[in-house]
Amino acid sequence: TAVKEGAISVMKDAGIDISTFTSDAMADFNPEDFDVVISCCGCGGKLDGDKEVWKKRPVFQDWNLDDPPAIDPGDLSAYRRVRDESKAKVLELLDMLSKPYGPQYRKNVMFLCNHNSCRSQMADGWLRQLRGNASVGVASAGIVGGTAVKEGAISVMKDAGIDISTFTSDAMADFNPEDFDVVISCCGCGGKLDGDKEVWKKRPVFQDWNLDDPPAIDPGDLSAYRRVRDESKAKVLELLDMLSKPYGPQYRKNVMFLCNHNSCRSQMADGWLRQLRGNASVGVASAGIVGGTAVKEGA
Repeated sequence: TAVKEGAISVMKDAGIDISTFTSDAMADFNPEDFDVVISCCGCGGKLDGDKEVWKKRPVFQDWNLDDPPAIDPGDLSAYRRVRDESKAKVLELLDMLSKPYGPQYRKNVMFLCNHNSCRSQMADGWLRQLRGNASVGVASAGIVGGTAVKEGAISVMKDAGIDISTFTSDAMADFNPEDFDVVISCCGCGGKLDGDKEVWKKRPVFQDWNLDDPPAIDPGDLSAYRRVRDESKAKVLELLDMLSKPYGPQYRKNVMFLCNHNSCRSQMADGWLRQLRGNASVGVASAGIVGGTAVKEGA
């Protein structure tokens, strides 16, 4: 339709000019171009049928803001209130998107060690560096609590071209296990995850890498730090390879579609599941019982 004059006016009062904004149709856009979709009006229920794909982007939220044109008494007070509520929600959204992990990523990894001072910090740095365009979020924390990032870890990671000097040393208690799909114990300290901490071991994927502790064994030349740095890189690469597959332990359920030669029916079913699973934690693969040939052009 057109941008409401009331909206233009109250945004101008806040120092923002939206007078040149155009009023466009959702049909003119491709949902695949967007990572986050926000329904501002509580209208998520209207996104059904062929529109439902908009709700299946990595992040979908329904803010359910009031409709100023419908309720404003004529003094623009409703417009101003909704303007300010919108600002608060946008700030929350930007804070979420600024984090290296969260619902904006398809998978999230937590690296744990005792104090989040060395091994988990190096793994965290490697994953941020190596993930490329993969939608994998990452955080690291200390099971006992955070202290400070070891200078030796900072130094050897810098030698590898990765700056972790600004990373903070955080406590596991400051995070919610439900936010992570993969939990890695870097130090063989999975045994400390008992009692109320055991929930961390019950995420879809839990691994205990049991890396040596450089501060405890380094002879003073950083050789232990370098070795563990390189071992950590190799393990992070293996982890990213696993997470890149359309099936595996990172999914709660995995489906295999079989047919004789994996050339038609199983391929179509495989394609449909990848398209329709949305955010459901369902992995998928397809294969031929007799053997593979080629996907039929007709399919």
